[in-house]
Amino acid sequence: MKTLKWGLQSSPHQVSYGELLQLWQRADALGYDSAWLFDHFMPIAGDPAGPCFEGWTMLTALAVQTRRLHAGLLVSGVIYRSPAVLAKMGATLDVASGGRLELGIGAGWFEGETLAYGLPFPPAGQRLAMLDEAIQVIRKLWTQPTSDFAGKHYHLVEARCEPKPVQQPSPTIWVGGQGEKVTLRIVAQRADGWDTDMLPLDLYRRKLEALGEHCAKVGRDPASVRKMIHFAGVIAEDEGVVRQRVEALARRWNTDPANLEGRVLVGTPQQAADRLMPYAELGVEHFVLSLQAPYDMRMVELYINEVAARVNAQT
Repeated sequence: MKTLKWGLQSSPHQVSYGELLQLWQRADALGYDSAWLFDHFMPIAGDPAGPCFEGWTMLTALAVQTRRLHAGLLVSGVIYRSPAVLAKMGATLDVASGGRLELGIGAGWFEGETLAYGLPFPPAGQRLAMLDEAIQVIRKLWTQPTSDFAGKHYHLVEARCEPKPVQQPSPTIWVGGQGEKVTLRIVAQRADGWDTDMLPLDLYRRKLEALGEHCAKVGRDPASVRKMIHFAGVIAEDEGVVRQRVEALARRWNTDPANLEGRVLVGTPQQAADRLMPYAELGVEHFVLSLQAPYDMRMVELYINEVAARVNAQT
């Protein structure tokens, strides 16, 4: 079994810069492997008039004020920027952080956001085709002295990307999504890793089977695809406190507590560790706890000091 990695995702909406920085620096000190933001220009939950920081700008600010965390977005929407520009942004961040960029990329989904900002929102099939080409463009720019590319959506003519990223041959490219026909084909053909939110085990196994079928078609070992899941969490030492917080979360999400089963990491540290072990046995190597402000700093400590420690001890 591969060495496991542990991360935090802190959505940069409905929060202050100071709160984000405090969380990231605390995660850095606690020994987390990674920290992540999202890529949106307006809040996707809570007060629509609330604050929402631009992801790449904030990511760079936080990366250079931490020492060891690998930093990324889950995930950067391909519809928001030219992939050539994105490659330049990513290379710059990787250099500035001393080689700590993780590139998460996906097709994008928030149509209301694109309408608000006057951006195009093509049909899903076109967005996925753009994603496929974008990864090729980024890899070329990160690895070749000059790059040419003639695709349906993107074109390069003797394009350069200097300086190159510190990480060689390139930073890890993660594709986010779970579509079995196209997204997982793109993962198999183009990506270093696959990220999705937590799914019930039976459904996650089905996704792995689909990924394996795509890998077989392109002659790739499915084990070479790095696997990451991210999830909200309700973790506390006392089971009664856990139940109360689960009920509160269900009310906030306007759902039944039973609907959180299999999609939210719930329990005491030992129960949470037991929940993650089957995913580790299926090949997941990166576990990311997603947080919303105000941050539960005790849960941040429990997750890395007790949940991660228990899972690491069993693998």
